[in-house]
Amino acid sequence: MDSFAARKHQVVSSLVEALDSERRDKSPKGFIDAPILDLIHIINRHPNYYTTSSCSGRVAVYCEGFQDDKSTTKGGIWLYVTHDPVTIPQDANDDWIVHLLFGSDRRVVRNNSSATAKDILNKQMVYFKFEPLILHVESASLEASMRLNSLAFQAGYQNSGITPSKTREMLAIRSTHKIDTPIGYVDANGDIQCLVDPTYLFLLLRMSNAKFTQNTERMKVFEEMMEKEVQGSVTRVETKEQRRERKRKEGMERQKTATKANSMVDIDFTDLNLEEQE
Repeated sequence: MDSFAARKHQVVSSLVEALDSERRDKSPKGFIDAPILDLIHIINRHPNYYTTSSCSGRVAVYCEGFQDDKSTTKGGIWLYVTHDPVTIPQDANDDWIVHLLFGSDRRVVRNNSSATAKDILNKQMVYFKFEPLILHVESASLEASMRLNSLAFQAGYQNSGITPSKTREMLAIRSTHKIDTPIGYVDANGDIQCLVDPTYLFLLLRMSNAKFTQNTERMKVFEEMMEKEVQGSVTRVETKEQRRERKRKEGMERQKTATKANSMVDIDFTDLNLEEQE
């Protein structure tokens, strides 16, 4: 087994597809996002590819870390994360959206900041994010990476590209329809100062739900394209042993054809009435 096949076997055999108290992957939730499972299975069935990490898409609120005396950023935390569209109740009010996105661990102060923009830049910022599907894939060759990159572009993942590596052929599949905007900061008391009003937070959430729909539609298109690619690979890709056997059978078939052709040359001329030409 070559190094690519060995790595693929190790990764694919250790996939955690659901919450498991005894097994976790390296992601914060510990298992693969359900919406992306079908696509991962299809890609991993192709002999030239396997997925190394993935995210089906998410809405998140992230509080960046603080910088210590050595200018090293530490302690960033996720205040809110979901991998599904958010259902907004009909009676949802300002308190509902603020509590949903910022949580209850810190006090959230609204419309009460006297800090200047220059001051805020030096604070721990809080960001609202929508991040679409992202897949990292290892390929068996550069040619295989280029083929997959082309398919990803056709499916709408126009921010995809081959990742430089000295030892492996890696590809990142991703699109551009994302949201990443500051909505608050952490003040000197440890409270979150909200920079926008709740109406704007509702707008961001509804925009994200619309992008989730686009994300799902694009993922289905890519699934269909990859399924066709996998089916085609059955006839295109073969091992050395399979190629040797195919060549042997082709040689035997050519030999049979040549033998049959030679036997057709032995024609009996005794019954033909041929006149000699003078």
